[in-house]
Amino acid sequence: MSRVSYFQRFSQRENHATNNTLLVFRYFYQLSPFKVQHVLASLLESDLSIGLNFNQQIRGKQSVPDAQITQDRFRLFIETKLGGELDRNQISRHIKSIATEGRSAGDDFLIGLTKEPISLNDTSELRKEAAAYGIKFAAATFSQITEAFKAQCAEFERELLEIVEDYEEYLSEERLLEESNRWLVVFPCGTSLTENIRFNLYYEPASRPCKRNYRFIGIYAQKTVAYVGMVEAIAVTSFEGGTFALTSEVGVVTNEHRARITNVIEETRYYDLKSDLRRFYLVDRFVETDLRKSTTGGLWGLRYLDLSTIVPNFRPDKNYATEELARLLKGREFQ
Repeated sequence: MSRVSYFQRFSQRENHATNNTLLVFRYFYQLSPFKVQHVLASLLESDLSIGLNFNQQIRGKQSVPDAQITQDRFRLFIETKLGGELDRNQISRHIKSIATEGRSAGDDFLIGLTKEPISLNDTSELRKEAAAYGIKFAAATFSQITEAFKAQCAEFERELLEIVEDYEEYLSEERLLEESNRWLVVFPCGTSLTENIRFNLYYEPASRPCKRNYRFIGIYAQKTVAYVGMVEAIAVTSFEGGTFALTSEVGVVTNEHRARITNVIEETRYYDLKSDLRRFYLVDRFVETDLRKSTTGGLWGLRYLDLSTIVPNFRPDKNYATEELARLLKGREFQ
């Protein structure tokens, strides 16, 4: 079954990446300006107000009106690059251009949007240069924007989550997401838990976005991420006219991987895994751990956990083994 796509997918040019990023901002703004305010505040590391402010009895110089409705003003500029570096000369020209166009009544911001984080030294120097003109500079990656929007979605807000997931899928297809170990993709699991652990895989409908840029996945049950595994390959299966077909999406699907998939399909009785296209995440092996959800209620759906906020001194640039990550997560909590 095909899924509605919110974003363009026909070009890798920077203007389309920028346009699709603006679209996700617009979708969210139409549904909740307050959420966009929080997203921008997290990216810019600066407090700002979006939308209308409602006040009563605001004293003026000569009178006190009963009510006042105002809107703070700010300007936000974005420069997009599809790699991990910004053109310093271009950013300098942007800063001067923004300044010479005349100051707004509020604040001016400039975001450098890239695939990989720019160096801390470049960020610091650009912030100083922008500050000299009264402009606030911030560096952000496509992954950071995605996660900032996800953080504003409650688990029951499926419309917003679908928008973010589709944006993330677009970025993934265009190879614009950071490729690091920082995020743990957590799948809630119920009936299939035993088979998932036995065959060292997790499956989902192929109509969902592929989590191709994430190294580790976790299996959640009973308010606990109970197992973690490192993804070796991702494949999609189909059955048409009784014929089995398998297509690799990520990595090399070995004969051993194929055997695991066919075995779980044949031995699963509570789901008909031949009834639709299925995506299989094949891990090295699921290792037991104990990462507990500290807040009330279970998971409504998929979650992405920032390991750098859970594990002290976590290094996204390090290639952790599955056993090491499982050990580091034991006894820790997430919200």
